[in-house]
Amino acid sequence: MPKKFFRRIAPHPDSLRNHKLFARFAHVLHDPNLWHFNRHSVARGLSMGLFAAFLPLPIQSPIAAVLAIWLRGNLPLAVLMVFLTNPLTLVPVELSAYWIGSLFTGTELKALPQNFEWRWIWENLSSLGLPLLIGHAVLSVAGALLGYYGIQGFWRIYIALHLNERKKRVYQPGIPQAKVRTLPTETDHRQD
Repeated sequence: MPKKFFRRIAPHPDSLRNHKLFARFAHVLHDPNLWHFNRHSVARGLSMGLFAAFLPLPIQSPIAAVLAIWLRGNLPLAVLMVFLTNPLTLVPVELSAYWIGSLFTGTELKALPQNFEWRWIWENLSSLGLPLLIGHAVLSVAGALLGYYGIQGFWRIYIALHLNERKKRVYQPGIPQAKVRTLPTETDHRQD
């Protein structure tokens, strides 16, 4: 199921290689490891995408792609994970980053004014900047670690459940199993 799901949502490698925007990177995109859907490549791609998603930079997708290529993770999944942080999730992510960063720096949380204006952020950027940067760094590392080990654990549990289910189907008690043929031994060929 995980492999089929990820294959279904990912673009085909040839469509990206032949696209005029990616033509100059075709030699890099021919690496089959960037397109594999196994436990390790999916976990690496997802974790690099989550790492880049929480960075406070506008170039998250290229960062995720470069990290996925460098660590040989699944490239489409890395770029897809970046879109978890979008304009709809901007406020919760920024508030979480500020809260976490203020915990690490020991700074006091500033309350938002009743009549919030974007100008307030620019005026208070010097006191908000360090907690925000540290909070984003913590969220990036935590997201990458949780993503990597979460996928590794989920994939292993899924495979174990699938193998147990198959074992139950094949080896049902009370139903005679096929007789296993064995190779003849030396004692079988002896003649007295």
